Amino acid sequence: MHTLRRGLVAGLLAGLVLAMLNFVTDGTPGRTLPEALQWFGITIADPSISRFAGFLLLIVLGGVFGLIFSALQRERIITISHALLWGLALGFVWWLVFSLLLANIMNHHPPFSLDFGRFLSTFPIDLLFGVVLGAIYFQLGVTTFFTSIFPAKPTG
Repeated sequence: MHTLRRGLVAGLLAGLVLAMLNFVTDGTPGRTLPEALQWFGITIADPSISRFAGFLLLIVLGGVFGLIFSALQRERIITISHALLWGLALGFVWWLVFSLLLANIMNHHPPFSLDFGRFLSTFPIDLLFGVVLGAIYFQLGVTTFFTSIFPAKPTG
């Protein structure tokens, strides 16, 4: 249970980083955030509400991927390299599922069609999401591990 909680927190924080990066990577702030809603066929007419809803959806999806990440770890103590590699793999899965497959299907393109500009704008950020997820998950585990070994001594 503790592993799932740690994965959820890591995923929510990594999702927040991803949502903030999607907010600032394009020339117009938040222009790409409604695309997250379009992955699931959701369209909101008001642009400010759709940007906010896309921002929240990315954070929630980050939490879901954090739960998947923690379920794959199965209560093991992992090294930083192991966490970063698993995070990188999960970032690739994120890119494959959301930025490639669902985006193409919802835009009525063949599922695996990709142009170079869209690849460069989505692939590095999605891999960074995975690496951040792995790093936060590892850091939360290290903090828990050391506090269980060296409990804080009350002063006074």
